Amino acid sequence: MRSPLVASFIVLILSLSCINSESEKDASQLKSLEHTKPEYASGFAYAQTPSGYSIKVYNPWQGANGIEYTYTLDSTISKPKLNERAIIPFPVSRVVCLSTTHIAYIDILNSVDAVVGVSGVNLATNAKIHHRFNNDLLQEVGYDQALNFEVLVSLQPDVVFAYGVGAEMTGYIQKFTDLGIPVVFVADYLESDPLGKAEWVKFFSLFFDKEGIATTLFSDIEAKYNDVKNLVSDINNRPTVFFNLPWKDIWYVPGSDSYMAKLIYDAGAQYIIKHMEGTSSVPLSLESAMEYGLKANFWLNTGTANSLNDIGESLPMAKKFSAMQQGNVYNNNRLTNTNGGNDFWESGVVNPHLVLSDLANIFHPNLVDHQLTYYKKLD
Repeated sequence: MRSPLVASFIVLILSLSCINSESEKDASQLKSLEHTKPEYASGFAYAQTPSGYSIKVYNPWQGANGIEYTYTLDSTISKPKLNERAIIPFPVSRVVCLSTTHIAYIDILNSVDAVVGVSGVNLATNAKIHHRFNNDLLQEVGYDQALNFEVLVSLQPDVVFAYGVGAEMTGYIQKFTDLGIPVVFVADYLESDPLGKAEWVKFFSLFFDKEGIATTLFSDIEAKYNDVKNLVSDINNRPTVFFNLPWKDIWYVPGSDSYMAKLIYDAGAQYIIKHMEGTSSVPLSLESAMEYGLKANFWLNTGTANSLNDIGESLPMAKKFSAMQQGNVYNNNRLTNTNGGNDFWESGVVNPHLVLSDLANIFHPNLVDHQLTYYKKLD
């Protein structure tokens, strides 16, 4: 006859065996799921499960190769499980955004009330976020290496949406795991297609159980974007475009396969630096940049400048630029708050059709009847 202690031990072993077996079974089932890849976005894929979703995020920082994270949204749990993969309660009701861009995706889903923490809340342009902050419904959580983990823990978020700028971000995962907080990488900023960037609304929708709403929203965005694109697609006379201002004697410009270059082409113009391939920013010397600036018909995204005089005072040689002399300088800072937060980089990601309409109107005002939203002409 077995003693009660031995019997209890056997039951415990059998229970642990069952738990491990179930865990291995769940992991095996997740691996066998066929994840749906979005039409335009390349950084994520997802699959529906009986209790939620399985989400994969690919190469979530610049230069990453062969990196993949899997997140499981599970409606049967009330607290996150953090081990070899993050299992997150679903749908979420308390989230932290480490980029103001994430706010735009959540806002368009009408879920801003779930945001309890933001990194750089003073730079956010969303009025609802500031209302929540001013009424102590949301807290500032700090920046990068100076994140306030004490505040993060006190907020008890279901998930923290983060963005990766390098492999060192993996250290964040361990820190958050130690604190019992799920962190999810968002790689929307790496998308080179404006519609691909906007399509990340589907990614965020999964956490809030609003996939159907996101699909409808994105279909409308896509249709409006393509309407503008098709309107100028047959134009042969495409003006040339140059970008940005120098930073410490280095002039960073978009690669010819980048998000901004794609917008320029879709708006019926051409990027003057065609040979600089890639999706990342490319550094130019002042001398090289001047060569392009002298020739370009239009000059865009001129930092924080609000007038041609602002540019002329900080960069006198730019007065020779063709675009300066013809009055074809436009900046994307029309919607900027008092702290320097620029809505182009916030709500602009979910409104690529409005950004494209701005640009098409700038290049071809006789074809596109549109009041500028994010851009303004500098005088």
